[in-house]
Amino acid sequence: MATVAKQNPGLDGIQPTTSNASGGGDKVPAGARVHVLNTGSGSVNCTINTPGTARGGLAIADKVIACPNGTGSAGTTIFDVPTDPYADADGLVSLTWSGTTNVVFYALGPVSS
Repeated sequence: MATVAKQNPGLDGIQPTTSNASGGGDKVPAGARVHVLNTGSGSVNCTINTPGTARGGLAIADKVIACPNGTGSAGTTIFDVPTDPYADADGLVSLTWSGTTNVVFYALGPVSS
């Protein structure tokens, strides 16, 4: 499971560095905005895993994000990963993928410039 840091474009902008989706899943910092590009042959699901439970021990469902395939904006999916209820004790959010072939992603941080 790879941990991918947030990138911040600032006022000058960036060409974001992408990471390949890992078969064992990936982690990103809580509060990030995740950009997924799926140029594979079919849609994949990215599951945002919930590490804890609600009061009384009730399970909190994981969030599944469908990431359609395509090129350019047609294959791009963007979503936020809030701290509550998804962050683990280290402040990271765990993502798992239903497929990883030709799937890359990056995480952007909050505006800080």
